[in-house]
Amino acid sequence: MSNYIKGKTIFLTGACGGLGSAIALKLSQLEANLIITDKNPRSLNKMCDELLKRDLPEPVIYPMDLVGATPNDYSKLSKQLRDNFGHLDGLIHTAAEFGSLTPFLLYEASRWLKEMQVNVNSPIFLTQALLPLILKAKGTIVFTSDDLNTISKAYWGQYGVGKAAIEHFAHILAKECDNQGVKVKTITPPPMNTQLRAKAWPAENADKLKKPLQVADLYINALSD
Repeated sequence: MSNYIKGKTIFLTGACGGLGSAIALKLSQLEANLIITDKNPRSLNKMCDELLKRDLPEPVIYPMDLVGATPNDYSKLSKQLRDNFGHLDGLIHTAAEFGSLTPFLLYEASRWLKEMQVNVNSPIFLTQALLPLILKAKGTIVFTSDDLNTISKAYWGQYGVGKAAIEHFAHILAKECDNQGVKVKTITPPPMNTQLRAKAWPAENADKLKKPLQVADLYINALSD
């Protein structure tokens, strides 16, 4: 596994979240050429400092707030990656937006649109912009889903709709890339001790949940498979 990841160029979204930061650490330990993005530049800088303190390779930081990002922003990113790296071996989507469990009658339109942008539109258009670089490397695209049996129940709102949409999109894209050497995978992590889960299950005993570092290996294996 480590021999495959070493030197590979990987783009990671949501890099400062619980899961994203764990994946970033694992990839750095395996000496990947890591490009990390998140909406908070300060958090990205802190993560970079933490990796350097561990004597790990310095990642490339690319701050991007997916709420306001447009296809033009993704095209600009694609050009910069092409000019600096030439190709992309992996694209991992972990960025997610979730507020709280809410009855649809009380769901504000502005919140729905914000969550739709982060959970559905952004990963789709970002993938489209970076796909030529991934095709060049015959790389891997990894989407993050959730337990659809749970999030299709009442009050899950756009988050539930969005994850179902991403799974369907990933299935379509996998069929299109089937004969082009690009792998498209969807990972549904087990329940983890993260801030996002705590919003939905505030009374849950976090000690009984998986730690993000334990789950990160699922993503490393997806790249290496």
